[in-house]
Order: sequence, then structure tokens, then C-alpha cells
Amino acid sequence: MATDSTATGTVLVGMIPAPVGVEPDFSGKSTEMQHKLIVINIVMTILSTFVLVIRLYTRQFLSRSIGLDDLLIVMSWGGCIAWVGVQFGSFQYGFGDHMWNVTAMQLQGYLGMLIGIGLVYVWQPALAKLSLLVMYHRLSPSRWNRFSCYAMAILILGYSIAFTIIVIWPCNPLHGNIECLSQLNLTMAIFNIITDAIIIALPVPMLHSLHLPLKQRVGLGVVFAIGSGVMITSIVRIIYVYQWIANVDATYYQGNTCIFSTVEMNAGIICTSIVLLKPFVARFFPTLLFNSSNNTGNRTPSGNLSKSWGGKKKTGGMTYELQSKGNDYNEYLKGDKVGVTVYGPNGPHGNREIGDGESTIGIINPAVRSDRVHR
Repeated sequence: MATDSTATGTVLVGMIPAPVGVEPDFSGKSTEMQHKLIVINIVMTILSTFVLVIRLYTRQFLSRSIGLDDLLIVMSWGGCIAWVGVQFGSFQYGFGDHMWNVTAMQLQGYLGMLIGIGLVYVWQPALAKLSLLVMYHRLSPSRWNRFSCYAMAILILGYSIAFTIIVIWPCNPLHGNIECLSQLNLTMAIFNIITDAIIIALPVPMLHSLHLPLKQRVGLGVVFAIGSGVMITSIVRIIYVYQWIANVDATYYQGNTCIFSTVEMNAGIICTSIVLLKPFVARFFPTLLFNSSNNTGNRTPSGNLSKSWGGKKKTGGMTYELQSKGNDYNEYLKGDKVGVTVYGPNGPHGNREIGDGESTIGIINPAVRSDRVHR
């Protein structure tokens, strides 16, 4: 084992021998890995916070339809803040440093912090997924869509609760079960990838049935590509989880795992929020939206203008009374009339107040805004 003597005569011993030619360093100086962790955490947290603030502004003041999905994503963002705190707090216990520079006393603190790291990684992605499912639930009243959302929500809550119990008890690293926690980390990563893939695919059948114009399909592809980026990050992270499990220098190599975890978690907030920012873009950056020269491209296969659910107010504009012809829609609307305000390429016909923009359809279809269902 590596040893070092301080001025007080106390002998410090590292947990593993240092490589040949390397002197152990017990000074507590920040390592290169810790610097990387600091930078990536600060950058990603600033980005996710910025996007989240715009989302909340959009939902509260433009869409005027703040809801449960917003509460869940704020809680998920709180998980990102906790993630930063747990990592930075672990530096003093050797996290991000080589094991030969970590003493037995530090290692005890490090193992305790692993519990916090594990719990945050369980719930932060879960809350982001639940937020997205709540949005999907509003996207369509079809039974299949809502059944899928409920089923996925139950699955995510189920395995999150199970992982929480496992981290606290059978895989508690303070009880010497560090290998168990490592394997659990790998299992959680696999579950996250699978659920990410399912959630990305959930709205595809419904959106495909709308037969959207090419430009709107391109916009939809961009949205799904961004969402797929989170899943790709999770896959890359698994590689570093394997390295962490296989390497005795665990305190150092876990840093690589946490770098990708940080990107994955903050990207989840960003991707979940971006799909709701169309009203913000329409208000402040209208030239960025895809425009349509006529309204024919914005019609659903049944001939009705496409609409998003849960819209709020309208002022001005042309309003059409639409009747839905599908069985699911008839059951959902029960004979109600839907007011739809139509906007041309150069803006609305009359004064406008941006309505709902909380569905993926609304993001890629800038020519149509939905109003609330009139009873």
C-alpha cells in the first residue's frame, strides 16, 4: 500500500499501491478528473436551467396552461441540482481521484456518498420520463395512447421504487456490497435505455396517421433526433460503467461514468422542454418556424384542421366549428364544438394571444392554433 508521512507524524495509507514511478498525493489538490466534472456539471446545469426557465415562462404566460408535467420536470431539475451537490461533496472523499491517493477514512465517506449518487440517478430520469408521459397523455384522447402512458408510468414508478429499496438495503455500499451496487448501476442504465426507446416510439403511430406535410415531418424528425440523443448518451455511459466495475481504481473511473450521467440527465430536461417551446419561438423568433402558404397542408385525414389539446384563450382570428368524426374523438368530445384560430404565414387574422403549444403536433404545425373546447 502507498504511504506518506505528514509533518505531524501521521502516516497516510492509500487504498491501493501507486503505480511504479508515481508518488501518492494526499494534499487534497483537485485532480484533472474533478476539473472535468466541475466544468461539465456547471455547463449542463446552466443549459438545462436556461431551457427550463423558458419552458416555464412559455407555459405560464404564453400557453397559459402550466400543469403536472411542468411540476414533474421542475422536480427532475431539482434532481440535477442534487446531483451536482452530491458529486462536489464527494470530492473530499476521493471521488474523481486515484485510489492510491484515497485513505481508508476517506473511502468510508465515499461509500456513503455512493448511496446519494445512486438514489439521485434512480429518480431524476424517472421524473423526466413521467413528465413526458403526462404530455403524451394530453396529446391524444385515444384509448391506446392513454393505456400506453399509464402502463409506462406504472413500469417506471415500479422499477424506481424497487431500485430505491435495493440501494438503501441489500446493495448498501456501507455494508460492503460495493460490487452489488456496481451491478445495480448497470441494470439501471439498461432500464433507462429501454424505457427511453419506448417513450420515443410511443407517439409515432398517432403522428404518422396525420399524414403531415414534408416540412412538418422534417421538424418532427428533428424533435425525435434530439430525444434519441439522450438514449445514445445512456448507451455510451454503459461502456464506462463496465470500466468502473472492472477497474480497482474505482474512485477515479466512476468520474467518467458520472460525466455521461450528467449529460444524460440534463439532456433529458432539455429535450422534454424543447418540444413545448413553439409558442415562445412564434412570439420572439417567428422566422424560425416552418410556414405554410395555405391551410390545406394542416388538415387531418378526416378533413378537419389539426388541433392540439388543452388550449387556452384566443382573441381575434377566424374561428371554425369542427366536429370530430373518429370514434375515439366522438367519445372524448361528446358532441362539443372546437374553436380553432387560424394564423397565416404573416401572423394571425386579427389580434392574437398564443394558445396551447404543448404537443409535438403543435410544434411542427405553426399555421394552426387550437382553442379550448366550448361546452
